[in-house]
Amino acid sequence: MLDRSRDDPVSSSAYGTALGAAVAALAGLVRPSATVFYSVGTDNEPSGFELFGLAETMHRAYLQRYCTLDPLHPSYCARQTHSVLTLTGALPEPARDRSIYWKRFLQPHQVVDVMEVLLRDNARTVAAFSLLRMAPAEAFNADELSRARAVQPLLEAALVSLLRRERPMRAHTGGLPALTHREQQIARRVRNGMSNKQIASDLALAQPTVKTHLLHMFRKLGVSSRTELIGALFL
Repeated sequence: MLDRSRDDPVSSSAYGTALGAAVAALAGLVRPSATVFYSVGTDNEPSGFELFGLAETMHRAYLQRYCTLDPLHPSYCARQTHSVLTLTGALPEPARDRSIYWKRFLQPHQVVDVMEVLLRDNARTVAAFSLLRMAPAEAFNADELSRARAVQPLLEAALVSLLRRERPMRAHTGGLPALTHREQQIARRVRNGMSNKQIASDLALAQPTVKTHLLHMFRKLGVSSRTELIGALFL
């Protein structure tokens, strides 16, 4: 059997397919209102967010003001032994009236519950799915928690080996311009070999919008083609 390198585009395509299948499986089993997938670095900081059904305005507010206050932040999760965690366990209801995170972020966005499904590699959390329930839906019940715990090892087995080969996007250092979250989403899909039409469908955007984002990225990075864009960001 061939051992594909991290630069093999087939590996990236397989990763995108596996992630999509994982999100669909969780949607069927647990029925979240929105899902966020993210990687976790060795410093226990989240990055590389992929949003599924979550408004970008809410995500920006989280990153700018509330990430460090999150009771389910990866630094908290790293100290836990379980692979499926809940907001109730991290922030019990009696403590919520004293929580800025709850009162100023979750409540205004009508979030009633959060479930975190962790993916570990040799005991270290390397990625996670954050599953959000918004009103009028109710909090996750015991049966849904049980389903998440049952599927977690399968998600871990499917994704962790691909994550090891997934080359991360270069950080905003050395003069490399910062990309918006949407530009990062599009860049990863370009790297995975998706056409503008496929990207538009995947992100629920119009094709001209995808083209406009790409032109903005070309200007930011000083490149003139998709191949050069991939080289600037991933190689």
